[in-house]
This record gives sequence, C-alpha cells and structure tokens, in this order.
Amino acid sequence: MPIYVYKCRKCGQEFELKQKFGANPPEYCPADGCDGKVVRVFTPPAIIFKGPGFHVTDYGRGSGGNGKRPRETADKISASSSSDKNSFSESSD
Repeated sequence: MPIYVYKCRKCGQEFELKQKFGANPPEYCPADGCDGKVVRVFTPPAIIFKGPGFHVTDYGRGSGGNGKRPRETADKISASSSSDKNSFSESSD
C-alpha cells in the first residue's frame, strides 16, 4: 500500500497516511482541536538503482559496442584517410 503525505491548511502540520489506492483521502486534520482542511502533498517517487553500472548498460552504447575502436582499426582508418588526402592533393596540381 502506498504512503501519502498530507498537510493541514490551518496549522501547517504534515502527516503520512498509509492507504489503499481507492481509499478516500482524509478531509480534516487529525491534530487535537485543529479540524483544518488537509491537502495532499505531492512528492517525487523513491527510485533506487541497484547493481553496478546501470548507466553503462542502459545508455551510450548505440549498437552494442563500448564506443572505442581497437587500436589496429583506428590505425588503418587514419592511414587510409591520410593516403586519400595525398592522392587528392597530387591530382589537383
């Protein structure tokens, strides 16, 4: 069952109440002698991320790789791009 937080408009007292989803909210403050109207206070949900690396496993991977290229692949790419630049500059002269 969820726990809801309520606040009295008259005395400002906050209190928690464990209720079923379909239960009617309280109308008046439970403090002695107050009887002020209460409003529900909305709070952010409590989320707990368990386990190591939830961010690493859920975000930033794209196609399943770790975003790093092996050293030899990076060398091949840089070598081919530099040879393309040289052949382009030679043909343009």
